[in-house]
Amino acid sequence: MANPVPNPVQRLRYFDGEYLRSYDFTDEQSYHIEMRRLMNRELHLYGIVHGLEIVQDADSVPATNTYFFSIKHGLAIDQLGREIVVAAPYSLTNVLTQPGLAAGNWYEVWICYQESETGLPAAGYVDCNVTNQNTRLQEGFQVQLIPTQGQSVVTPCTGVRLGVVFLIVSPSGFGLAIQNPSSLQTYNVKRHYVGIRAQSVTAPDQVDASLDPFDITAMTTPVPDELLPGYLDVHPGVFNHGNVIVKKNLVIGDDFALNGSNQSGPGYSANLPSTIPPTGNVKITSDLFLKGSFYGFDPVSNQWHSLSGLIQTLVSGLVPVTVTGSKQITISVPQSGNTAGSTITGAPINISIPVDAAHASQTPLFSVAISAIAWVDPDTFTTTWASGNPFQVSLQCSVPSLPLSTPSFNLAVTWTIGPAAQNGATWVLPITALTISYVVVLLPPS
Repeated sequence: MANPVPNPVQRLRYFDGEYLRSYDFTDEQSYHIEMRRLMNRELHLYGIVHGLEIVQDADSVPATNTYFFSIKHGLAIDQLGREIVVAAPYSLTNVLTQPGLAAGNWYEVWICYQESETGLPAAGYVDCNVTNQNTRLQEGFQVQLIPTQGQSVVTPCTGVRLGVVFLIVSPSGFGLAIQNPSSLQTYNVKRHYVGIRAQSVTAPDQVDASLDPFDITAMTTPVPDELLPGYLDVHPGVFNHGNVIVKKNLVIGDDFALNGSNQSGPGYSANLPSTIPPTGNVKITSDLFLKGSFYGFDPVSNQWHSLSGLIQTLVSGLVPVTVTGSKQITISVPQSGNTAGSTITGAPINISIPVDAAHASQTPLFSVAISAIAWVDPDTFTTTWASGNPFQVSLQCSVPSLPLSTPSFNLAVTWTIGPAAQNGATWVLPITALTISYVVVLLPPS
């Protein structure tokens, strides 16, 4: 049988008459400190809790290009779960003499936990033969600048990154300074905010519906000064690597009203539904960009459709469809039954026109026209048609019968060309080919 593993977590158990020494009180503090830091490290994760932004000091002198920067007051939890408290603004001038810094380089700004002994016993209570008699441990911090590139001469602490700065030679000519950026956002990047490790995050229940006046049709989403019960307050932004399922409503950007009445003004539209469901709605202030298709549900067909298909399905009874194209016809001359000067009509040429069921019940509108003509060889033309008789070239198109066959029907086009002439033993026409263009308008049901 294996020996049980001892539990290293112990706390003091007091009883009347117990003799307590200094290490007992130290153990008492250590238990609470370590358990709190364990929770900070494992539950909250490390990072900035609030504040600690890099800001420009009020004593900067823009006229001489002299700028000073500080770290605002705030709170952070380091990578060991220790709290770092900055009670007042901390000037970054204090760290510009750090060894190894050089102008023309970017540096990350790190804040690190630091503690030191302070406080002395009251007069008459100091033991001259005992060290470490300070009565307090001062919890403070240290700020380090760590190069963003190359080998760092400073050992990175287990602290928190607050941003980056760019160092230049001081305008006074002595030492280093922090360059004034076009925007402080340039420096307040790569900041590491505190996190939370949890399977779920549940806000307090909403016990009184009257406390939550949210209405998707109205402008009711400005962030209140005091958080409403049942809401989470998240700062700054959120990066989500999993799914987002919104059961109620989602508002993106500035809120705006939805009003389906006939009143005029922003937010009013008589085309809105008379009633809007209280949940499952999305309001977006500005544009919506899609890399894929947008799908909507058609309750009539009980099917999902892409945006183009949905529009065509919903308004197929209102929108005509236009089909255009061209086709080349090779002129073939029959060698029997011809007389000099007569015209010849060719066999019908079928042009396939796509059509859907929604546009198959009405006679389409159509037009055909000659867009190009290929003539016979000039020598043959001059020799055979030298009499100067006029030429006839025409197209005829028959009306298709209803209903139109789907998914396509044939538009029959015939040609008439003359006069025919006899070139030796062969009957010929002055044209060898025609290119025709067509426009067909498919009408919706009446």
